[in-house]
Amino acid sequence: MYKELRSNFLENGKSNQQRVDKALDIYSDIEFEIYKYLNDKSDLFIVAEKISKASSLLPYDLLKLFIKFKETTEESLKRELLLKFHNDIEKEIYSLKLKQFDTVTFKSDKNIAASIEYYIKTKIEPFGIPLIYTYFNLVFLLLLILFTALIVSASTVREQIFLFSLIFAALSYLMFLYYIISEGFLKRRFKHSYINWILLLMFALGAPSLVIFTGAWFRGILVFVMIFIYGYYAGRKCMRERAV
Repeated sequence: MYKELRSNFLENGKSNQQRVDKALDIYSDIEFEIYKYLNDKSDLFIVAEKISKASSLLPYDLLKLFIKFKETTEESLKRELLLKFHNDIEKEIYSLKLKQFDTVTFKSDKNIAASIEYYIKTKIEPFGIPLIYTYFNLVFLLLLILFTALIVSASTVREQIFLFSLIFAALSYLMFLYYIISEGFLKRRFKHSYINWILLLMFALGAPSLVIFTGAWFRGILVFVMIFIYGYYAGRKCMRERAV
């Protein structure tokens, strides 16, 4: 299992890096074409064509801005939207540049934090992350076997409901933590703010505490409701849009 997960992780990492490289080239081409237009060295139609051809790689917000730009007929507003698009795509270029982790293109400010980040990203993650995934998969499997056996041996309907809801809540909780780790932290989509960190810690510690310290037979259902509420909040407020 570990070998297959590591192989998939490395392949996905390679694919993501190729997509980042491609997006950087296209975004830089668009940025320079807009720069030329703003200095009267290019045509507006050429700019719009370049952006349109890159639609599949544009983040949602930039694509939405481009569509608004195309639908605008007022020249002054059109130029204002194009200036905003130019500023936003520059930010995307900087953001994507930070996602390159090869020895040639990686940021070379030579500080300790950058060196540690590079070492973790290139040396530890290829072994550590598949190991974490393997651990989660084994935990899922063991929990499923254990709780299935408990449900079959339960003597009352209430006990069966309690065990079934607890299984569902436990698996949902682990799957959601898995999502937060992979999307939020490994892919750097988590928005770092005091409220987001406080709510994440409350969720991560609160759900297990509810199961351990609450004696209600429906506590598995309560945990699932907590997961649903926090999941809705996290999806809307805690995660950035994918860059590419």
